[in-house]
Amino acid sequence: MPFIRRAVLSAVFGTALTALAAPVCLFAQTRSYAPLILRLPASARHLSMGNVGIASRDDDVLFYNPAQLVTARGTSVSLEQFSSTAHSGALSSVARVGNGGIAVGATLAEFESADLYYPLNRATMLGRGVNNGTSANLVLGIGQVFKGTNLGIAAKYVDENFANIRHGQGALDLGVSRSFFGTAFGLAVQNIGATFDPRDATVPMPWGSAPIPVSSTPLPLRTTLGASRATQAGPFDIYGTAAASLLRNDFFAPAGGVEIGYSWLDGYDILLRAGARRPEHGEGPMTAGVGFAMDRISIDYAVEALSGSRFAHRIGLRVK
Repeated sequence: MPFIRRAVLSAVFGTALTALAAPVCLFAQTRSYAPLILRLPASARHLSMGNVGIASRDDDVLFYNPAQLVTARGTSVSLEQFSSTAHSGALSSVARVGNGGIAVGATLAEFESADLYYPLNRATMLGRGVNNGTSANLVLGIGQVFKGTNLGIAAKYVDENFANIRHGQGALDLGVSRSFFGTAFGLAVQNIGATFDPRDATVPMPWGSAPIPVSSTPLPLRTTLGASRATQAGPFDIYGTAAASLLRNDFFAPAGGVEIGYSWLDGYDILLRAGARRPEHGEGPMTAGVGFAMDRISIDYAVEALSGSRFAHRIGLRVK
């Protein structure tokens, strides 16, 4: 049994190290999908570890894998600044229901763009422009245990407003997770739904402004398989996580990260984090962050590299 545990632990950290090394040579152009909010980070802690949250126990796992709501705790809020004109925020909370959990959450992004095409991506949302936009996501999720396996479902309503484009519709996330030999494994299929088609919901543009051509586009259907494990090394608590995602059929993205925690007094922890990912268009490969926990309150900070040698900063507050 100790041999099996060591083998599983080596596999988790080995995958994380592979994800940390791989993105340097794996830049790629990805298609633009709508709405934009479904492509943005939703957690400061997870973002600092490559934006991997598939097997987390935090409440904002609602945005990554609803099956983990079975073990999730807390209420959190986080804000991110991408540029002087682009920012986003997230709010989530989970409550116990029977042998599982139910959670509600929302994410919202505001931005500008000078581009005259749609849909947007993480690169085109960063600059100043005459066209203002918002992208929002409301989520209700539930997770329950069935014969030792965690199952979860999350219902979403996504909405995007940009220039002459206005459209909203529903989508679903499905997830499953289970622990083996102290390692948590998770699988999630996110953004299941009909084609995002705002052609019947356009609005007039101000006089003198050219309308943006509107077309339908698929939702960013994403399938993610990942794992996480916690261990100790002397006075340090070490948490490793890794995942691999497939975005539709055109982009395979490994990612991973490590968190090292040190407690000098019971209930007080300082945490250092680093992560990496295969970057989508507009992103950079590296992420990092720090955290401070005091009893039931945690404050997290994350920085992510963006294209063009730019950086985005996210800060979060969680109460458990």
